[in-house]
Amino acid sequence: MLLVACGDPMATMPRLSDADIPEDTTTLSAIPDGQRETAEGTGLFSRLFGSNVNDERSEDSKATPAAVEEPAPADKEFPPEAYGVTAELPEVPRKPGGILAALFAPDRNDDTAPRIAPGNSQNIRLPYGRIASVCELSERSMGKKVAQYPERRPRHKLYDSDPGNTVPHTFYLTGFADGCARQFTASLAVFGSVGMHEQLRYGLPAEVQPYSDTDRAYEKVKARVCGVPRRKPCGNKLGRLENDTVFLSIYENFGDNQRWSNLLLHSGKLMAQDIKG
Repeated sequence: MLLVACGDPMATMPRLSDADIPEDTTTLSAIPDGQRETAEGTGLFSRLFGSNVNDERSEDSKATPAAVEEPAPADKEFPPEAYGVTAELPEVPRKPGGILAALFAPDRNDDTAPRIAPGNSQNIRLPYGRIASVCELSERSMGKKVAQYPERRPRHKLYDSDPGNTVPHTFYLTGFADGCARQFTASLAVFGSVGMHEQLRYGLPAEVQPYSDTDRAYEKVKARVCGVPRRKPCGNKLGRLENDTVFLSIYENFGDNQRWSNLLLHSGKLMAQDIKG
């Protein structure tokens, strides 16, 4: 057998490794600087499983600058104004519906009643159904006393700021434990004894006149003072209960009324309020 050996055709070509290259010669990179880090981080698994890694990095590189947060708008819910004068209202839990619901919904008890600053009371007419606390107002400034309860040794006194006026206007009620009067708007307001309340309440089935907030609050007060169960008259302790417990009915109009508001007063506090109709 004849074997033929061929020589290396590149044997006579000069090699780069044999050439003398100055040390200060600038070298060229096959990969641009901006892509070198990406290329070095692309390993075997990224080549096997496609371009997900590079895609994620490219998405990160396209991330938009962080949005600049604008300052939160100032709270635009201001205390209500009535006839150009602002009442100083305490911070109370907000009721569903925003500021309008809080303004026009009835106050449940003394804990949610707003406070009117001294000197502003006579310039403010509250919306019907609202009760406000007024301190440091003399009884002479409240108007004419039109009713009191009890008749002997009264605790609560009712003042009419404009007696004889049959349109809604300001009334004041005194006798509260904090020494401040309560202001409200009405055409007419009258006291109602708990004895009368029991005759009306227990003489009607709940289906005819559903239990209201003042009804439920009265049941709690009656149980504590009289020791009787719900929907049962106070009994022989009624006199004791009547000494410091009374209802006040507030009417929006002097004549026909589609609705009216009731307050339950006990031991110098407004226990509950509701609007019936």
